Amino acid sequence: MYPNPDHLVQKLVRIHRPLQLLIDNSLAAAAIWRNLLMGSKAERSVDLVRMRDLIHTEVRAMKLRKEQGKLALPASRASFDHQITEN
Repeated sequence: MYPNPDHLVQKLVRIHRPLQLLIDNSLAAAAIWRNLLMGSKAERSVDLVRMRDLIHTEVRAMKLRKEQGKLALPASRASFDHQITEN
């Protein structure tokens, strides 16, 4: 059923892809997590340039909200739990 191990030959296949920067690995990983959180398949291909632009836009918006004093987080988990139990 299986071939004889003495006759097995290793085969190398070159895949021609554009050179990828190391930083793109992190971006691709973030895209995979985003796909998982959004309910898509993890291995779905993503346009890294578009993803980089989306992240840049969101960070810029958050910095602006912070500078305007509109970005606020709960002081602690205890105060958050207290707010829930009051309602």
